[in-house]
Amino acid sequence: MKSIIAAAGFGTRMLPITKTIPKELMPVWKKPVIQYIVEWIVWSGINDIIIITSNGKESLENYFDKNHELESLLIKKWKTDLLEEINKTKNLANICFVKQKQPIWFGDALLQAKPWINEEFFLLSIWDTIFDWQIFIDLMQKFEQEKKPIIVLQQIPWEKVSSYGVVKVENNKIVDIVEKPETWKAPSNLIISWIYILPYKIFDLIENLWIDPKTWEILLTDAMLELTKYYDILPMITNHKIRDVWTPELWLKANNDLFWK
Repeated sequence: MKSIIAAAGFGTRMLPITKTIPKELMPVWKKPVIQYIVEWIVWSGINDIIIITSNGKESLENYFDKNHELESLLIKKWKTDLLEEINKTKNLANICFVKQKQPIWFGDALLQAKPWINEEFFLLSIWDTIFDWQIFIDLMQKFEQEKKPIIVLQQIPWEKVSSYGVVKVENNKIVDIVEKPETWKAPSNLIISWIYILPYKIFDLIENLWIDPKTWEILLTDAMLELTKYYDILPMITNHKIRDVWTPELWLKANNDLFWK
């Protein structure tokens, strides 16, 4: 199985710093956000990772590449501990980068990875959440047992559901998905936590969906709702810690949490 990490957005909530620094390289404690995600995916048993980027994110690719000049300097200064630390990133996994050519909807970004997926299922996650590593382990174990699409969910207070994709679960399968519903219209207080195992079929469904007139984009939630006609999509409700880092306030909180952990 391969994994896709969506990292093509501009990170406008983190401006002005993200004008020149990709949001995925914002440090949380001692590592960039995206390194945590790559490490957790590898620990779950997946070594082939596709990262979807966009223009201006060459430094993100460089972070996972070899830096000959820096390595030579560290060798000359006998700083072997630092040499080992920077070499971790280039040896973590088989990583390839594909670029979204225009900054349009998330569904389009996901389609850029379609030519690289040659199996029925793949794992999808995004850059701006630091998950507990155990979530990925649990997800892969569940998939090995069920061999069906899975969405990781968490339960949140009802008053916060209007900011998330919300699902309805019946008979241990997902039967409805609503993007950012008004609280009184929400089918539950179970929200999508941005980790999925999805089938290749999802690409075809995205390509055939109409653009939402309200958001002017094609929503992944719409494609997943359409997917329920072809597959049973299983829920995996987790109680493990999930730290969002997509605003300055959440980023600071994540740093504080991991510093004192």
